[in-house]
Amino acid sequence: MIRRIPFAVALLASALPAAADRLSDLRQSLERFPAKAPFTASATVQVNAGAEQDTSRGGSAGLEIESGAAGFTIRVSPNTLEAAEKEAVAKKRDPNVATPTRTAMVALTIFDIIDALDAASMLVDDLSDATLLDEKNAPHNGKPATMVRVKVKPSLATQSRFVAEPRIELKIWVGADGIPVAAERVSNYSAGVLFVKLDNTRTEHWDFAVHGDRLYATSNHEDNEATAVGKHINSSRTVSYTPK
Repeated sequence: MIRRIPFAVALLASALPAAADRLSDLRQSLERFPAKAPFTASATVQVNAGAEQDTSRGGSAGLEIESGAAGFTIRVSPNTLEAAEKEAVAKKRDPNVATPTRTAMVALTIFDIIDALDAASMLVDDLSDATLLDEKNAPHNGKPATMVRVKVKPSLATQSRFVAEPRIELKIWVGADGIPVAAERVSNYSAGVLFVKLDNTRTEHWDFAVHGDRLYATSNHEDNEATAVGKHINSSRTVSYTPK
C-alpha cells in the first residue's frame, strides 16, 4: 500500500536543505575575509544620556586603532587623556559634574572594537549552530539585498534558576555579490528574584564595508532598554570607524 506523506512534512523536508545551504553559503562568503593584513583606523565614540536631566551619562571621545602581526593596539591622544584627567579632578570636587570624555571611553570595550574591525569572525560566531527563521528581499540603502533572519544560540551561562535563557535574533542584509552590507542583533535578557524582575533589550546595528581582506563596520550603533522595579532606563552608543 502506498502511503501519502502529509503535505506539511513534505514542505518541511524540502525547506531544511535550502536553509542549510543558505547559512552554508553565507559562512563561505565570510571566510573570504580572514582580516590578517595590517589595518589602521580612527574611531569616534558618541554616548547619549539615558535621561535629559542626567547629562553626565553623555559624551564623546576619539581613538586610534591598529591591528596587525604585532597584535592589537589602541591609542588615545594626549588631548583626550588631558581632558579625561581634568574631568576626574573635577569629579572629586563635585560628584555630580559631567564627565563626557571618560563616559565615552568606558562605554566601549576592546571586544566591541575587535568585533567591529573583524566583522566576518563576529558573524561566523553568531551563525554557529544558528537556526534560519526566514529570508526575503529587503533593499539596503537603495541597493538590492536579501535579509536573512536567524535565531542565535546563546553563549551566556544560565545555570541559575533566576536567569532565563536569552532570546537572540540576528538579521543580516546580504548584497547581490553575497557579501553582508549590514546586520542587526536583538538580544532579550530577563531575570527575577521573588517579586523583582529585570528585563533588558539590547539592539545592535552595524553597517559594513570591505577593506582589503577585511569586512569591518563603518558604524556600530547600540541601544539598551532596561526595566526594573518600575523604572525604565535607556542608553545608546554610536561608534564610527574610518580606515587610514
